[in-house]
Amino acid sequence: MYTALMKRAVRIIPIPKQFKIDILDYDTFLTIQFYESQWRHYSETERFLCIQYLDKVKKTLENLGAKVALDPILDIKHNRVERG
Repeated sequence: MYTALMKRAVRIIPIPKQFKIDILDYDTFLTIQFYESQWRHYSETERFLCIQYLDKVKKTLENLGAKVALDPILDIKHNRVERG
């Protein structure tokens, strides 16, 4: 499903702040993955730019015929402190 045309169309879109995404092909739909480890270090303004980028990538893929889902990846372990 993730064709060479789709790949070229996505590469044209300017990437804000070296924002890393992965596009996974599940035959009947695509997912756009982005990572908490990177996301948490951005300011609100930078996050807004990244959201706009994700939207552009998603719409571009949909306009080329794909069903697309966003998939945030929680790749950081959070340590909980228990009080008692």
